[in-house]
Amino acid sequence: MKRTLIIIMMLLASSMAMAQLSPGAEGIRQKLAEYARQQGMKTNYEGDALTIQRDTIEYVVLFGGSNPVYVEIRLTDFGISNCIPACINKAANYININKGVTKVSISPDGQNIRFSAESFVNDAQSVIAMLKRHLDNLIGSYYACCEKYDEFVVNQQFANLRIPFEVYSAQVANVDKDNNILTELGTDIKSADTQYINTSISIILYDEGDYDIGVKFIPPDGNTSKAGDDGSPYSFTTTLQMTHQQTDYLIGGWGSTTPGTWGPGNYRIELYYKDKPFYIKPFVIK
Repeated sequence: MKRTLIIIMMLLASSMAMAQLSPGAEGIRQKLAEYARQQGMKTNYEGDALTIQRDTIEYVVLFGGSNPVYVEIRLTDFGISNCIPACINKAANYININKGVTKVSISPDGQNIRFSAESFVNDAQSVIAMLKRHLDNLIGSYYACCEKYDEFVVNQQFANLRIPFEVYSAQVANVDKDNNILTELGTDIKSADTQYINTSISIILYDEGDYDIGVKFIPPDGNTSKAGDDGSPYSFTTTLQMTHQQTDYLIGGWGSTTPGTWGPGNYRIELYYKDKPFYIKPFVIK
């Protein structure tokens, strides 16, 4: 049986119920609302909470306790009843591991997902700083979760492969010839900035060994990018020495030192072991 790492914080069956706010917590809530309105956001008091709307995105801020005051900032819950449970669980787990400031929770009935951040604060300035930090972090985590979910759905077809390792997730980066990152990970890759697109994979290893991996870079036209007609179906092949002491591996890059090597469009990278595909990584060049 394959081992799959799942770390999911389960939501309580109902929203957090808090007692009447202490004077300190109420004062912080009012000052946070004043700040949000000054920034052009819409606010509304709902029970112990404060709702804040920025553009079309709504956040809920919960308060509790006193000296220090507990604060939780969350996006309004998203329905996931139409999602594949294994894939949404894996995507939530990915965010919990890789986006440390965001906690992703799934309701016990599997119907909703929540993105939140929490802290204890002593004054209004601290909670305002917390809000500034997490407005973008939370929505960024939501988008990253959606992207990862789509990736995991694509690779659900490989869930039962009998090979010596399992790819947990993959990531692409725009790098130079020395593998220095040119585009910050997690941000859009712009065509004008592209040189080499490098791929890394995170794996769960079952048997140590040296494994030959075939790599195909597929551009928007659907044809495999190749350096020459050498008869190989791959853009290139590489050998990975996999050990139980290592979980992340660089596959290798494809491109050139000339900026703008990659045009805009939808791409994918296909990985093969013994000429059979085992992982597909879609990505977009803006």
